[in-house]
Amino acid sequence: MLKDVSVGGGLRDLFTLLRRHPKEQAMPALLAFGCSAFMFFLFIIDPKVNTDVPRTQEIIYVENWSLDRSDEEIIKARWDVQCLKDKRDEKRRDAMKTLGRMSGMDVEAIEREAEAKRLARGDVEVERPAGLSC
Repeated sequence: MLKDVSVGGGLRDLFTLLRRHPKEQAMPALLAFGCSAFMFFLFIIDPKVNTDVPRTQEIIYVENWSLDRSDEEIIKARWDVQCLKDKRDEKRRDAMKTLGRMSGMDVEAIEREAEAKRLARGDVEVERPAGLSC
């Protein structure tokens, strides 16, 4: 089967076909060669893509506490974290209020309604221990 195959014969057939109907087959031939060239180009540049140097791994340190901590130290540490969360939430709440005012909303009415719903659910504010403040 392979004895009848020749590259030269195939190219002669291609050029003969293109000479007979050059206008009708020029565009499909250009598209076929262009698509093949594009695929070949992609195979050439593929090994060079995403070869960046990997980043160093992020190290996360975990805080360890001693076993002989007193209950007061534990409570103080927890309230310190809670103070940070409260400050973050307050900053976000202020940003949302500002956005609401800019949008023309009645922010105070919305806040009163949310407070009424919170109280209706039975949510209560936990009192901070004496001597602890943010």
